[in-house]
Amino acid sequence: MNSIDVRNLKRTPVGLKLLLCCGVLLGGTLPAHAGWVDSLLGKGRLQADASKASSAQRVWRIKEFTTIEMVPREAGAVENQQPAQLQSDVLREQLALVQSVGRSGRQPLFAADELAELIEPLVQALGRAGPGDDVLLLSTSRRDTGVLVGPTAITARLFVQGDNLQFIVHDARFDFYDRYRGTSAAPRFRFGSRTSAGEATLQSVGASNRRADWLSIPLRTAAPVATLPTAIPAASAGAPPVGKALDAAGADDIERRLETLKRLREKGLISEDEYQHKRKEILQLL
Repeated sequence: MNSIDVRNLKRTPVGLKLLLCCGVLLGGTLPAHAGWVDSLLGKGRLQADASKASSAQRVWRIKEFTTIEMVPREAGAVENQQPAQLQSDVLREQLALVQSVGRSGRQPLFAADELAELIEPLVQALGRAGPGDDVLLLSTSRRDTGVLVGPTAITARLFVQGDNLQFIVHDARFDFYDRYRGTSAAPRFRFGSRTSAGEATLQSVGASNRRADWLSIPLRTAAPVATLPTAIPAASAGAPPVGKALDAAGADDIERRLETLKRLREKGLISEDEYQHKRKEILQLL
């Protein structure tokens, strides 16, 4: 077999890639090109595959500034009901219902492609966490804000208590990325806490608020009836009805609630009676 002139290979991009791939296959280390190899082979995919092999894993690095980590639970907090075996489709549907409320109104907390990356690592983390562990979430995405706008971060703490997923968000849209790229200074992220409220305001038809930034999300597979806003009280006798124009955002919200309720019925998560009862409550908001 002819010998290979390594010096010549290094002079061409194809040759360099060949050397790097050979180094990976032969178990060699390439510290000078480690970051480039991660980019070439897909760092997020490699880490996701590695997570399946390690039962002691406590950190899931999905991509830059998107990480899930198990940490000791907050001091003074009661034990969590963990490990918890969650269903991916149930968790995905519940987190898709969470909305962030800000100056520009309400919008989904997570983007659809963002959730697709987070669900399996979250299921793994909560399935491995013990009673003394919390799970921290850092997720960065553009969330349909356009390519000219920098990505923002969600920071949250998750744990299971009372058969519900406790979801505490500190920042729903933390704008850090442009400053980080301009200065290279590592951003400081703060996560949700049981003892102090964060900056976020959350709403969800599938959960109840323990605090503005803290949702208690049902994870039961039997009949998790969505917690919907109370129906508008009827006008008192003799008083003329008070009308209020329903804006486009309100109409869209009611349509979304009806669709969610229908999905719950189709999956057998609520009975026909429960479906009709909640549907009537939603329609009373019109």
